[in-house]
Amino acid sequence: MFELELLDLLLVSLIFLLAGIVKGGIGLGLPTVSIGLMALWLPFGSAMAILILPAVITNIWQAFFGTALRLIFRRFWDLMIWLFTGSFLAAAFIGGVNVTLLVALLGFLLILYAGLSLSGKRFKIPVSREKKLNPVIGVITGLISGTTAFFVLPIVPYLQSIDFEKNAIALNNKKIIGTKVIDEVMNKDAIIQSFALCILCLSAGMSLGLGLRGALPVSTLGPGLLGTATAIVGMVIGRSIRNQISLNLFRRCILMFLMILGLIMVGRFIL
Repeated sequence: MFELELLDLLLVSLIFLLAGIVKGGIGLGLPTVSIGLMALWLPFGSAMAILILPAVITNIWQAFFGTALRLIFRRFWDLMIWLFTGSFLAAAFIGGVNVTLLVALLGFLLILYAGLSLSGKRFKIPVSREKKLNPVIGVITGLISGTTAFFVLPIVPYLQSIDFEKNAIALNNKKIIGTKVIDEVMNKDAIIQSFALCILCLSAGMSLGLGLRGALPVSTLGPGLLGTATAIVGMVIGRSIRNQISLNLFRRCILMFLMILGLIMVGRFIL
């Protein structure tokens, strides 16, 4: 039976408050911050189970609270299907293996990507290649996320590299009307809401996979509800901070978070 003491519940609530502030500010970070901190004293499987409810609820809230929802659905509906499929398969049939080395490798790749981007190198995906890349990025991210509960690679760098100021192009080389932003506010919303919808699909697939193999005990519902409440409070705080900064600073904040996350992931492997 999975049970938490009062001190454990207090720590879980504080962790999700912090994770919520990060997520509200830059659009991601709830799974990575919460799993990374909870796993310091809780079994990894238990931390994953607690994460499910806060991840689903907060991403529903964030996905539908913005100006770019229709744009994201039209542009990335196929990507979201592959994200769900990959995470479900990984959580159901791969989860439970030792992922220490994999997590360290992902951390190294995050450091490399963030370092290059912060140095001034801006990665951009040509709109003509998006529809071909969506299934590949979706499956790879799903498999990694369903195994490790880190919902970052390669989906976050991929979405960061999308040119939302241009309409997407279908496989028949025709423009998909209504898939570009019209101002800076909508551009930030497009980044935030695309993160949220993709992480929502990954969370849903992972929860279904964990449930299929009996790794999602009902006893995690209480800590999950507590984490959801404090995460939403944190997201409100984080969003108010985000509204005060420019798009360029907003992008750099995301990259700095990824750099720190990568260093932590590699550091934990070394230690």
